[in-house]
Amino acid sequence: MKKLATILLATAFVIGLGNNSFAQVQDSEVITLTANLHTTLSLSMETAGITFDFTTLNEYKDGLGDYKGDYESAGSVSSTSNWKLGYKALGDFLHSDGTTAMPLDNAGVSVEFTGSNPIVNNASSDPLALSLSEVILLDYDGSNSNAGDDDVNEFVIYWEMGTKEGDMNAESIFVQNLKKGSYSTKVEFIATEVID
Repeated sequence: MKKLATILLATAFVIGLGNNSFAQVQDSEVITLTANLHTTLSLSMETAGITFDFTTLNEYKDGLGDYKGDYESAGSVSSTSNWKLGYKALGDFLHSDGTTAMPLDNAGVSVEFTGSNPIVNNASSDPLALSLSEVILLDYDGSNSNAGDDDVNEFVIYWEMGTKEGDMNAESIFVQNLKKGSYSTKVEFIATEVID
């Protein structure tokens, strides 16, 4: 009996030793995986200059251009985030003499949004006057994303001068009796990410 107990004990020891000698060995390392989602925002616009030629008394009185008129600039925004579009003059509306200025608010724009994304169009029915401060033309509606490619964020800018529409100068170019000659300014359009 003692011999049988010794054999059983030895067998159990060998089985236990055998299981330990074939146990799986492991080691591990941890790598952190990070995704940085950066905003991409691209404004595309026709940049050809706009020239208003006032040649008749009616043009001086009524102005030139209107919504869906002849003076236009097409554009679009491609963005991975919500966005807004504004515009502003980069300086005074100066005469070619370098000193005489015409009020900036004689110029204004209205916007036709031809894309399919939701948008707030601040200049859809009445033009917004040009200013040295940025004027927001198209804006995020606060709840529906307007992120997307150019084809869903297309628009057309319609230029006006001297029409007295919207918040533009209420006096005609004729009544203002401005010095005759050429006036010019540079206008910047700005697409900005909206962080909500």
